[in-house]
Amino acid sequence: MDQFSERQPGIAPETFSIVLSRLPAVDNGPGLISFLIDAVGGARSAVRAGTLTDAALRGRLAHFDAHSANEIAAVRKALSADNGSAVVYESWPALDGCLRFWYGFVGSQIRPIESACEACGVLNRGSVGGAVGESFLRRCGCGRVSRITVPNHLPLGSSAR
Repeated sequence: MDQFSERQPGIAPETFSIVLSRLPAVDNGPGLISFLIDAVGGARSAVRAGTLTDAALRGRLAHFDAHSANEIAAVRKALSADNGSAVVYESWPALDGCLRFWYGFVGSQIRPIESACEACGVLNRGSVGGAVGESFLRRCGCGRVSRITVPNHLPLGSSAR
């Protein structure tokens, strides 16, 4: 992501590590991918930015050509198993820009997703980055598995960052 330093002369880019982890599978469907963003060698603590679908992760990694096809393939292979993990590095002028990119990526921004369990009625909430209409499986605390579809709107009272 070094092109950002060219757009903002005088601002030295900072390198951030994005730690990606595959969450456990749900009924033979792949688990979502969680990620943490941390400054390399920095004093800040890592920021948990949310969870993503596979398609949402691929879009972020391919954007700006910041990661080679070989690097993306290696990440996908590392994340193909439950609890798999990988780390990628990106340069940004500031943490805020990095978080805005990973959180608000056009087409699959991380948004609150709510669903009520059909078995026990519990309201399940979480923030997931996925394309509108994309679905994933979620397991309720009672054990019931539901297919969740990313809505085309944010819930009332929410706003994108």
